[in-house]
Amino acid sequence: MVGSALEVFGRVEALDPAMRRLRRGGIGLALVALSGCVTFYQPQLALQRPVAVDPQQPTNFTATRVLVRCHPAEGVEADVLCRNVRSSLSKQGAKVTTEIVRPNARAPESKEATEAPQYVIDITSKLLDHSENFLLNVLFAVSFTLVPSWEEWTFSQDVRVRDATGFVLAQQSFQERFVETVGLGIWGINAIVDLLIRPKDEQVTGDGAKAEFTRDLHAHLAQLLHNARVRARVMNSFEPEPSAEAAKGTAP
Repeated sequence: MVGSALEVFGRVEALDPAMRRLRRGGIGLALVALSGCVTFYQPQLALQRPVAVDPQQPTNFTATRVLVRCHPAEGVEADVLCRNVRSSLSKQGAKVTTEIVRPNARAPESKEATEAPQYVIDITSKLLDHSENFLLNVLFAVSFTLVPSWEEWTFSQDVRVRDATGFVLAQQSFQERFVETVGLGIWGINAIVDLLIRPKDEQVTGDGAKAEFTRDLHAHLAQLLHNARVRARVMNSFEPEPSAEAAKGTAP
């Protein structure tokens, strides 16, 4: 956020040399902007649907071996995504390993698995759109944040769940939008509303939007993996899944 604010000052200087005087107060204004961020999270494609699986239940995927493969893309931290998904599924009883799939490399970045996975979850994330209003940024700078500025990002996640043979058992595309509004006034109002009215899981200041998106995505991933397990059992005439001990040393 500090970097974004300083970038705004650089653009203002390019418009008019007289505005360079704003540079003197640049660091102070950047700190004001840092304290004035409000992020709104808007679930879009598929993320607003209800789910039946409780991702807080520790027995959802007991002893189920899962490989989570994350595909890097611009604007997406694939390693962080993989780590968070691993933590979520592990808390539900699954034995999870992760892999970062590099575009120009066949071999995985790291091999953690000691047993063949029963399910492979491929997550391909993308930054679909990023926009901001330059004129509003200028007004934001010259008004010392009294006129709020905004910036928005739209991301997507394409998720496929396969069995050990590579057959696709379930797939879904998710999409979400984040709108970040910067300004001391709008932040102050929302901070008061968060403190007095909004429940903690709906707050828009701090990391509330990030936490809300994480809950939604993890719940839908758990539902998708559950659907894949049910479909796999139906296709195998409801035969029980092989135990971890019986699967040791077997090829996928």
